Amino acid sequence: MPIKPYLSFLCLFYASLYSAAALAQSQQFDALVKQIERGERPFFSIADYQQTLLELETALPANDTKRTSMLNRLRCTLAYFDKPEQGISFSDDKLGQAKATQDHEALADYYVCRYYLYSQLGQTQLAEQNAQLSYDAASASENPLSIAISLSLLGNIASYRGNYADAMQHYVSAYQLQLSLGYQSYISDLVLSIAATYRRMGLYQEALNYLQQAEQEFSAPQEQFRLAMILNEKAFSYAEMNQPQQALELFEQALQAYKQLNEPLWQTYIKVNLVWVHNLLQQYDSALAFHRQALEELNNSTVPDQSSLATYKGLLALYHGETLIALQQPEDALHQVTLAEQHLSIDDNPRYRLMLYRVKAEALAATGDMTAAYQMLQHYLTSNQQQQQQAKEQQSNLLRIQFDSARQQERNQQLAAEKNLMQQHVSTLQLAQRWQYAALSLIALLLLILFIAALSLKRRNRRLHNLAMTDELTGIANRRRIMLLAEQERVKALDTTLPLSFLILDLDHFKQVNDRYGHEAGDLALQQFSLTVSSLLREQDHFGRTGGEEFLIVLPDTELQQAEVIAERLRSAVAAICVSNSKNPFSITCSLGITQSRPDELLNITLGRADDALYQAKAAGRNQAVSLV
Repeated sequence: MPIKPYLSFLCLFYASLYSAAALAQSQQFDALVKQIERGERPFFSIADYQQTLLELETALPANDTKRTSMLNRLRCTLAYFDKPEQGISFSDDKLGQAKATQDHEALADYYVCRYYLYSQLGQTQLAEQNAQLSYDAASASENPLSIAISLSLLGNIASYRGNYADAMQHYVSAYQLQLSLGYQSYISDLVLSIAATYRRMGLYQEALNYLQQAEQEFSAPQEQFRLAMILNEKAFSYAEMNQPQQALELFEQALQAYKQLNEPLWQTYIKVNLVWVHNLLQQYDSALAFHRQALEELNNSTVPDQSSLATYKGLLALYHGETLIALQQPEDALHQVTLAEQHLSIDDNPRYRLMLYRVKAEALAATGDMTAAYQMLQHYLTSNQQQQQQAKEQQSNLLRIQFDSARQQERNQQLAAEKNLMQQHVSTLQLAQRWQYAALSLIALLLLILFIAALSLKRRNRRLHNLAMTDELTGIANRRRIMLLAEQERVKALDTTLPLSFLILDLDHFKQVNDRYGHEAGDLALQQFSLTVSSLLREQDHFGRTGGEEFLIVLPDTELQQAEVIAERLRSAVAAICVSNSKNPFSITCSLGITQSRPDELLNITLGRADDALYQAKAAGRNQAVSLV
């Protein structure tokens, strides 16, 4: 064979080998990127980030500008997840390059990366700014995945801040985009986010419905982390529904799941929540034990996410403060509340702020500083009222969004029907099919409208029922409601053989208050009295107004001696109230009758005995508590 043809053959042979190798490398790189984009690549530790970055760098073809740009966008998160300051510096340079070339997809990715980096540093305002910038860039790029991811971030921020209607709007838009893409991992995460938002709104059944849907989707072995997240979220719902035993079981299951996944940080977070739940169950020894474990683990943690660490340190201090109040260590409890305020001030979450007000009011009251406790209680009540009003407005906005969505769907259906009518000439069979589809669509739309109307009617009836069961002046249970609760607790006590006690309270010489200071001052006195008593009762206790100035308190799982202690605490707190009106401030006192329910005794007999005790307290000079066995 001549030399020249032989050399040409070798050149062609090695060129083809190089081309094939480069093609295989490109395909491997693209497959890895696709896996990350679809959310199918798990990241449980820093080692997972490092391993993924190494695989991408190995698979990157030489002199491939487009794929190098993609690698840098991924590098922002993969290389700097545990070094947020360096990641921000890295992204500063890359943002400038992307802006110069108007690469909106790259801009969206870098802003998402910066959102997480600033979040880890606890710089929430900068994180939120980058989330909005990510959405703006994603919208300009018209990339559905980038838009969906940025919408999810905006939804998380809105949900955390209490703007639930906005959060739902972001989540629903992101959900529809992810459905069109078919990225199951993102879809499942959005279902979890929607469930968490419903829980924060107090719509627990809707939250549990979404969690049940998510639970069915996370059946694969590789989805154990998300299953643990579902258990965690369900536990929150049951705890907030005042079902702490179910919450405890779910948190324990989640803790075991995170142990199997070797997730120490999430195990610590669960232990913080277990302090809260054991407080609800009044199992304070267990609460103290989990506090010690969680505190040590949080203090020794080296994770870069300082924002989450600060939040859980704050919650742990707050829950520990509740434990110390129950154990009659109010000074130590106040110290814990101060620590909680310092940690939770980073992002100023309104729900956490409300919890701080309540626990601090309890701690101050326990120290005997009733003036400061009353002021803090006023902060709590004002903030609680604002949040409840905001929640109602958010629910109304959510209904409006759902209605607008249904109306838009109706418009789309109408346009589709008009289009079908314009194409009647195509064929008789196609026309028949179009009418069938239109009919089915109209039926579905009608069913949707009927469902929305029924849902609205159900919620309206629920609101009317609540109004019928609430005393309009004081905001506590009215006579019908408190008597119903008393009978329910009596039946429950029979089934469980747990003790049950009752307090009947009557404001002393209240007619003289109305005569001397006017009925407006009398109403103000009733409201301050109700606020004071409500703040000193436990979560399982029931408090209602049975008459003009007469009130009933139901104390489940309470012996007579315990009820006497509670009654004396209430009597002292009421006597410390100073009612300020436009004329002259005045004080009030109350008399109390105490009794414990006997086995198989009817409610009216028990309450009659409590009423007799109240009569004796009044006859003995008022402003005192008398108990009858």
